[in-house]
Amino acid sequence: MMKSKILVHICCAPDAIYFLKKLREDFPESEIIGYFYDPNIHPYEEYRLRYLETERICKELGIKLIEGEYDFKNWLERVKGYEEEPERGKRCQICFDYRLEKSAKVAKELGCNALTTTLLMSPKKSIPQLKKAGEEATKGTGIQFLAPDYRKGGGTQEMFKLSKEREVYQQDYCGCLFKQKNGEIFWDLVGFAGRRPGSKEERNFIKEIRILAQELGLPTKEYEFPFLNWKVIKGKIEVDGEVIPSYVYPYSQSIRGVVKGKVEHVQGDKLFLNKQFVKIILKEPCGDIPLLENTPLSNPTFVVPYAYRENILKGKVKAELQTEFIPEKSSVLFVGSVNAKELLGVPADTLQDGRGVSKEEIVELLKSNLEEILKEEVGVVLLGAESLRGGSSFVKDFLGRKVKLYLEWK
Repeated sequence: MMKSKILVHICCAPDAIYFLKKLREDFPESEIIGYFYDPNIHPYEEYRLRYLETERICKELGIKLIEGEYDFKNWLERVKGYEEEPERGKRCQICFDYRLEKSAKVAKELGCNALTTTLLMSPKKSIPQLKKAGEEATKGTGIQFLAPDYRKGGGTQEMFKLSKEREVYQQDYCGCLFKQKNGEIFWDLVGFAGRRPGSKEERNFIKEIRILAQELGLPTKEYEFPFLNWKVIKGKIEVDGEVIPSYVYPYSQSIRGVVKGKVEHVQGDKLFLNKQFVKIILKEPCGDIPLLENTPLSNPTFVVPYAYRENILKGKVKAELQTEFIPEKSSVLFVGSVNAKELLGVPADTLQDGRGVSKEEIVELLKSNLEEILKEEVGVVLLGAESLRGGSSFVKDFLGRKVKLYLEWK
């Protein structure tokens, strides 16, 4: 007799963690295969983040996972005209139909005799809508659509409990562009070089390192923390009408309009203008620099090449700067014991010019210290938002441990 095979369409790790556990209990003799097909998730960095967490959970559960195509443009065409529909409305039904139709085709190709979806676990999704979509998708295929209600009997609470225990990323919107954070999507549509503090690129990097560390047989522990993020919207500095190369120093506040002034004070490599507290840091070679110390000062500050010193001192300076301060979240990842005798800090984020520590460098660090990490002699700490001193400040505050950077931005 051929073994039963079930394809599980997976939308995200939080919904999957309890659903897969229960499905395996209810179908102990069946082969369960995960299929991550979610072209509705936007932006791609958010999609990637949810996939990585799903991959981690499936590996922990010993379940094979297949990643589907990220055909976001085709999905947009499918839901065109339904952009303003409310949650659980017609757009959601079309979205369910689209994803489950594709899932049914994959199930057929794999020789599965049953199909289901972890969307059934989501408290915000309509089970009747999902059941309708699943039954329509499998009609005439010989595949049975399974629609178990694992929410009841405390299932939802157990899902939240397991997600917290496994330190699973908790998204704050369903993934759909039209529901994304109630329309507050500006920063998700703006790209920056590298992995900036609190960005999805930074989160993805941390999740990737966690998976790689676990594959090396190393224990991991992740802590999330809130911090005050800071972003540059636009800025430039001119001397006698010439725009000069510059970077904006962390936590610089905005300039009102355009400031025109001259240097009125010099302190070492720092030049202070006579208007709006503008400060210039001279640096050679010039490049972005992390926050040097935690301070309440927020002068609009530009980092410029030292070669422009005389021009700035003698000329007319014109500057513009618009920045934004935003409460956000990042995390720190411990590889090894949090009580290890020595902690080796590594920044997870990159500077504005894209400089940072690569994945390969961190893997090499883990491999070269493998035995020491397992013996709790050494621990490696991947520090989120460290260019703003976020990660190390959290570790000191929450765990009472000081972490010095072993690898730095380069």
